[in-house]
Amino acid sequence: MKKIIYLQDKNGNFQKYEYENISDLNEELKKRGMEINKIYNENCLETMAKMPNDFIDLIVTSPPYNIGIDYDTYEDKMEWDKYFEWCEIWLKECYRVLKSDGRIAINHYLSLGTSDYRVSPLSRINEMMINIGYKHHTMAVWTDITLAKRTAWGSWLSASSPYINSPFEGVLILYKDKWKKDRKGVSDIDKEDFIKLTRGIWNIKTETRGLTKANFSVDFASKCVKLLSYKDDLVYDPFMGSGTIGFVCKNSNRNYIGSEISSNYCNIAYNRIDAVLF
Repeated sequence: MKKIIYLQDKNGNFQKYEYENISDLNEELKKRGMEINKIYNENCLETMAKMPNDFIDLIVTSPPYNIGIDYDTYEDKMEWDKYFEWCEIWLKECYRVLKSDGRIAINHYLSLGTSDYRVSPLSRINEMMINIGYKHHTMAVWTDITLAKRTAWGSWLSASSPYINSPFEGVLILYKDKWKKDRKGVSDIDKEDFIKLTRGIWNIKTETRGLTKANFSVDFASKCVKLLSYKDDLVYDPFMGSGTIGFVCKNSNRNYIGSEISSNYCNIAYNRIDAVLF
């Protein structure tokens, strides 16, 4: 059965293109400066500008947390209002490039900050995404062991100003127009994982390899990809980092596109992905 996508021509008009497999589509996309199974060393907005509408099956990403991580090419500390304004810009583009049955999974903290000022990133992002047009499906959570260990108590043994920790991360799962997939495909998630993940409380193996300053967990990425996409689907990560999404997709017979502004991280990512044998 042929699939249909609408690609923009040189005059800016959208033309229907039919294809049977991803390699045929890839050849057509190359003519337009786009390529599948590639990491683009650029801002995600530049990459998505090359993409047609209704193009991506699944977006899985963990954006910079805005907590001062020492990345090599990105300043991870803005005023929170500015940070959410920036998130809104790239999330609008993500919405455009998602297929009508496309999903998006975003990893961030439930709550963080100091006793003087705290923020709930996932709540703010969820509200923003609904205003853009996304539809909310769920938010799964897990314990972040790096946050569970703490020494800050606020007012010790006093109601004056106790510091209440929130050692949880979560994944927001939203979709564009419809939750049920338009077509039948091949799923490869096993029964035990499916049951555990659909309960909404996940057990995530922490990434311990120091590939970048903030490594995306292979376990988390694999869970999202296998639960939310079919084999041969196209998965996009706007903040590719060390290439975890590409690594997982190649291991699980999905296609990927990634964006990453650090050329150093791009090299790390390609070395990981190239080491995967089909």
